Amino acid sequence: MKTGIFTMKRVLAFTIAVVASMTMLAGGTQPLMTAQNASAESQAIKNNKKKISSAKDKISELEKKQADLDEQINSTKDDISKEEENQKAIQEQIETVQETILTLEDSIADLETEIADLEEAIAKSEIKIKNKRTEIENGVVDFKQRLRAMYVAGNSSYTDILIGSTDFYDMLMKIELVKRVADHDNTMIDGLVELKGEYESQEAELEANKTDLETNKTTLEEQKTYHTEQKKKLDDLYAKSQAVIDQLEEDKAAYEANKEQINKEQEDFEAQLQKLYKEQEQIKKKEEEERKKKEEEERKRREEEQRKQQQLQQQQQNNNNGNSSSSNANGNTSNSGQSSTNNGDYNYTDKSQFTWPVPGYYHISYGVGWRWGAYHKGIDIWSPGIRGAKICAAAEGTVILVSNTCTHDYGKNGSCGCGGGYGNYCIIDHGNGYWTLYGHSQYMSVTQGQHVNKGDVLGIVGSTGYSTGDHLHFEVRLNGVAQNPSNYV
Repeated sequence: MKTGIFTMKRVLAFTIAVVASMTMLAGGTQPLMTAQNASAESQAIKNNKKKISSAKDKISELEKKQADLDEQINSTKDDISKEEENQKAIQEQIETVQETILTLEDSIADLETEIADLEEAIAKSEIKIKNKRTEIENGVVDFKQRLRAMYVAGNSSYTDILIGSTDFYDMLMKIELVKRVADHDNTMIDGLVELKGEYESQEAELEANKTDLETNKTTLEEQKTYHTEQKKKLDDLYAKSQAVIDQLEEDKAAYEANKEQINKEQEDFEAQLQKLYKEQEQIKKKEEEERKKKEEEERKRREEEQRKQQQLQQQQQNNNNGNSSSSNANGNTSNSGQSSTNNGDYNYTDKSQFTWPVPGYYHISYGVGWRWGAYHKGIDIWSPGIRGAKICAAAEGTVILVSNTCTHDYGKNGSCGCGGGYGNYCIIDHGNGYWTLYGHSQYMSVTQGQHVNKGDVLGIVGSTGYSTGDHLHFEVRLNGVAQNPSNYV
């Protein structure tokens, strides 16, 4: 009787232990809900990463385009035949840099958002990981308590419980209890393993987020720096394209302020050129008459020599001495000067008999045509750093006029009155009615009457006369009438 009562107590204690253990682990499915929530929260970060990645790809494409345009700008900036191409490339580069800046601003905003999201996600993950670890530790404690309850009940194993059965009914009851305890143990262990997996997964995600955070912070600073550089580059590009516009406005204001004086000087200078042209025509006419006179005298001299020679031959034949005299043939040789120019170093190709007068500097700041109520008869050649550049003869010819009287070699808002506004200049007669004029030089190194070959140095670029800055004013004239130099060089 006592044995039966003791057995019943053990069964009851075992049952209480099982029920208590199952109650302790009643919340075993909660970790699954936490994992789902974490996945939902990270989706926003994943979407933002796609946007940032897309922006990086676009920035890379724009950087490549900028590099190509920079190369195009550099390769065309000193080539007059590609001036239009150069300006077009600068404008396209402005648009590309603007697009890069806008893309950078969007990317920077996305990075800042992602950094904020990552910082929030990291904070939440740290809390979740801490809770998950506590949950695992509590589960292990609960499992230990269940084992301890079984031990206190006097059962060290499932075998001991079954062997201690008093009858068949008692054994069936204990088998059912053992089965339930085994199922519960499997569920408990599976739950702990799953908790461990989630813990490790969340910990790995936390470390990945921390790495992404540091990477994004570095990228953010790099993009902010690049953004600043791009804004400066845009300002420089605008300055290049705006420089001509600003110079035009400044020159227009200066011209309007001195219009009367400038027009008077230009009229006087033009009258002097027309007078010079007539004088040159008279000189050429006289030279032509002298040439014809000399040719006639030479013709008569040769005829006289020929007559005398014939007489001599006739006399010799009359003497019947059989001797014949030989005549000497005279030949003329001429040396032609070789043209010298270094325009070829800049991929410049001559259009005609003329070559570009300032090798290496090919930007035309002003062309031929009406400007502010006056007609500009030549082209103004200007490029950064042109001061002191060599002015070269556009073709072979003779220097017919030189002026080196102007000492006002600096930018002026009005005419200084020197050289009719052209400052220090020279004019070359190339024959066949063609003249070229070179104005605003620091000084001209040639002299009147000097013969020059194509490409010979005439002087250096300056800002004498009426000139708002360093440049060369270049004219081509045919029979005294100004032509458009762009049709010749």
